[in-house]
Amino acid sequence: MKVTPEQIKTVYDQSNAVQHYLSKSRRDGVKVDWEEPFSRSVFKQAIAPVSKNKGEKLRVVDIGAGTGDGYVLLSTLLLKDPELSGSYELEYLGVDISTQMVETAINLYGNHSNVGFECADIRTSKLARPFDLYLSCGVPYSHLTHKELDQALKMIVTNVCENRSRCAVIVDVLGRYSIEWTPQWQNSRWNYSMSFFQSEGDKDPTWMSFYSHQHLQEIMQQAANAVGCPVEKFEFFDRSIMVGRHTSTRQFNPGLPNYRDLVNSLLSPSQQTDLSQLIFQVELGAAPEHILDFFRKFSSWWNRLVSDATELLGEPLAIATVELPPEVQGFKAAAQKELQQISDKHLYRQKLEFMLAQVLRKLEATQQPGYGVGHDLFGVMWLDATRL
Repeated sequence: MKVTPEQIKTVYDQSNAVQHYLSKSRRDGVKVDWEEPFSRSVFKQAIAPVSKNKGEKLRVVDIGAGTGDGYVLLSTLLLKDPELSGSYELEYLGVDISTQMVETAINLYGNHSNVGFECADIRTSKLARPFDLYLSCGVPYSHLTHKELDQALKMIVTNVCENRSRCAVIVDVLGRYSIEWTPQWQNSRWNYSMSFFQSEGDKDPTWMSFYSHQHLQEIMQQAANAVGCPVEKFEFFDRSIMVGRHTSTRQFNPGLPNYRDLVNSLLSPSQQTDLSQLIFQVELGAAPEHILDFFRKFSSWWNRLVSDATELLGEPLAIATVELPPEVQGFKAAAQKELQQISDKHLYRQKLEFMLAQVLRKLEATQQPGYGVGHDLFGVMWLDATRL
């Protein structure tokens, strides 16, 4: 059989993608301590309204499963979360359009009980059985056009209606208004590179779709309406507002401070961080007023916390005093109390930097508005077709 240049390129691209997702360097401090816990918290909130009796199977299909990251995140949540531990028996199916991704996932997790992976295109493949959670992570839906996303969601909603089930649908996409790409804020689809590191800056870009929460909710609601399935509610969550991976590569916003690298430095006991570089100093693009208003408020809170830390180091910054949200109030006093017994300057700074990382993470997690202002936008839709 003759192999075309296009087929050769597809195999090459899939092989590179697999290596890309399996790279150990990809799981940096921000991913492990910041992003993955947030993703698990979204999964937990999605599961809660469709909870089952203890010990029953939680049936999950992971759309665009790749090499199985969603399975790892979800199984870790169900195993280690004190409120969920032992509550469910996970029955997991990962679906991906890439044969190499599926083969890799099978090699990694195929021997785990009640875990399977299969190659399918969610835009055209009909799901064979009901699920309690239609999962996605790693922005698989952003690979689709807006019309294709509508098509894929209709396939899911049709499955829900045919099985008269109650479920949660998680749609993970790229946020339109991330500071990583302010020059592109006026566009909802553009040529994007899936690079994680500066060394990958020459990776071939691919067209991707970007969403505000209004746009994403509109498509989700349209899909449900077209099939005739009742929507119980929607919720939206922004992940990685300040630490998206392209704050490190700065591929789409060259003047952006490398916030991800700086936060990774805070988390590393072997590094000393220039805290003044953490100050929010981003030139925003044209955006709806509620987006700009969010960044004005969020940046003032972020800068206040960084300034509190520099004052404890005797390196004060000229930052305006603002009232912090209740979730992060008292950081300076708590840090001062924690550090007063540490006389070693290196240990003092090391401890303070770690505490600053934790409070900045908490600020992001508790004040994210779900507008599409982070690297990821999670849209969660709860459906109830039990009475149809």
